[in-house]
Amino acid sequence: MKKTSGNSNANRSRQVPAVRSGSQVRQSTPHSPVEFDYSALGASNTKPKAKTSTKKTSAPSSKKTSKAKGKSRAPAILVSVLAVLIIAGGVLFITGKYVDVINLFKDKITVTMADGTEQKITCDDAYAELNTDVFYDGIVIDGVPVGGMTKDQALAAVSAKQPEAPVTLDYTLKLEDRTFPLDLSSLALNWNGAQVVEQAFAYARPQSEPLTDEDYLQLTDNYNKFQQLKVQGQTFNTAYTVNTDGLQTIVSSIVDPLETSMSDAYIQSFNTDSHAFDVVPESVGYHVDSAATADAVKALIDSATYSGTVDITCQIEQPNVTSEYINANFGLISSYKTVTSNNANRNSNVSQACKYMNGYRLNPGEVFSFNGVVGERTPARGFKEATVILGGQYEKGLGGGICQVSSTLYNAVLMANLKIVDRSSHAWPSSYVDEGRDATVDWGSIDFKFENNTDFQIFIVAYWDPSDSTCHAEIYGKRLPNGEYIRLEREITSRTPTSGTEYVPNGELPAGQTNTVRAGHDGVTAVVYKVWYDANGTEIKREEANTTVYRMYAKRVEVGTLLPDGSHAPFDATTGTVTMPQPVETTPSETQPPETTPAPTESSTTAPPETTPEQTTPPENTDPTAGGGDGGTA
Repeated sequence: MKKTSGNSNANRSRQVPAVRSGSQVRQSTPHSPVEFDYSALGASNTKPKAKTSTKKTSAPSSKKTSKAKGKSRAPAILVSVLAVLIIAGGVLFITGKYVDVINLFKDKITVTMADGTEQKITCDDAYAELNTDVFYDGIVIDGVPVGGMTKDQALAAVSAKQPEAPVTLDYTLKLEDRTFPLDLSSLALNWNGAQVVEQAFAYARPQSEPLTDEDYLQLTDNYNKFQQLKVQGQTFNTAYTVNTDGLQTIVSSIVDPLETSMSDAYIQSFNTDSHAFDVVPESVGYHVDSAATADAVKALIDSATYSGTVDITCQIEQPNVTSEYINANFGLISSYKTVTSNNANRNSNVSQACKYMNGYRLNPGEVFSFNGVVGERTPARGFKEATVILGGQYEKGLGGGICQVSSTLYNAVLMANLKIVDRSSHAWPSSYVDEGRDATVDWGSIDFKFENNTDFQIFIVAYWDPSDSTCHAEIYGKRLPNGEYIRLEREITSRTPTSGTEYVPNGELPAGQTNTVRAGHDGVTAVVYKVWYDANGTEIKREEANTTVYRMYAKRVEVGTLLPDGSHAPFDATTGTVTMPQPVETTPSETQPPETTPAPTESSTTAPPETTPEQTTPPENTDPTAGGGDGGTA
């Protein structure tokens, strides 16, 4: 490697006095840290004073000039001779001392040694000592002293000391109360060992030969650091960094599947055995940002924090209806029951109609149709013959008794505050409910309908209890607010007593035999009110549910007109009398007038007993009345 010589500053830009050495010119600046020692030559560093001549001369001016030139060459000749001697021998004996003449003309710097003393050394010596191809003593990398090693040797020594698993990435992603381990073992690790080796090797090492004042100052600082290494050394540490290429893909594989839409909890079905709702739970909406989450993980990696929990960046959309809300606010809204008769076929029809309705779900805005749900009353659908009202009188018909089911349901619907769409009353009041609280049905002509006018599903529970012959209707859904409930009250606003008897002929009955097909019924006008109560049983308000008008019906009696010969006897509809023919005599006799039958007497009736007022207890109302039932209308 080329060392700096004394002529290396030939290109200095400042214009100052020069000292020639051979053919080169050496310059120094007034403020340079470099020193030149004139005293070593045994001469003053100041020029001798010129002698003053007072002798007048009349020589031409040209001769004076010539002598001056001759005198000015002497110092130059002396310098040239000295230069030759320096090149030839390099050593002069002056005033009894040997002097290294070459070093006399070299730049020197003042440095601080390891023991704290100051010395002057030439720049060439300082540069030569610093400019080596091995590490300085005192340099330590990752605890490995590398002084005297080459860069390759140092890198190998430091590499051999590295642990097998220098960095362990232990991160967990979190979304509310859920955690997800983040496996980043596939990410590569970058070790900066080679860079640190280069950095440590460059410590206190000059970059080039000094040419400027700044270079001399830097050389001095480097040499001082070099000396200090012998006292306290200098430590360097390598580090591992994680190559985050592929981090986004790994984070996305965990975060993206968490993206969900918000959904409210809702009632899917109803368990009619336990009377409990089957609730589909709510779903929180998570709108995740995998890119932002990956950036948060990268920030920890870049800061050399290799473990921790990172919250997944996400916008959370909470549901409006929760399972907890449904369980707290949904349940039995209303219930009603009536007592049925002891007629087996009729009770069978009641039970069968209840089975078709039991567990029926009605969504918000949907309309319930009794005929649509129960269906046509046929033997194939399990219905039997029982008494029905047809044409204003009792008849036998399939499905007799199911009007008690529709009427029982009607009362429960009123107390659930649902909207009545279509309801018709019987021809006359029923025995099992108060006036105005019945709802008759007839397949193909009369239906009972109501609408679920709430914001939530409702479920119907209906059943016939054979243990006490009661028909039950219950409505489940969102309860009325604040523990409120509804009772029904009936008010009779007018009554027209029944009167007279209506006689009708029956050509299938023997002449004179009678049968009451309808009892007399008063004409009645009834108003039904829905009365609201708070949780403490205090009346809040009342509103009219319906006004029902039942017209007056006279008693109806059938009178037989069938004669033994198959003919029919004359019949008087006003009196109900039948004129019987006279028997024919075999011998002449006095003619007898025709025999008439007395006014018919009632042989049988099927009129149901009168009703009695219901007894209600909130929130379930019951009707303890007994009696027959109707399956149609007049």
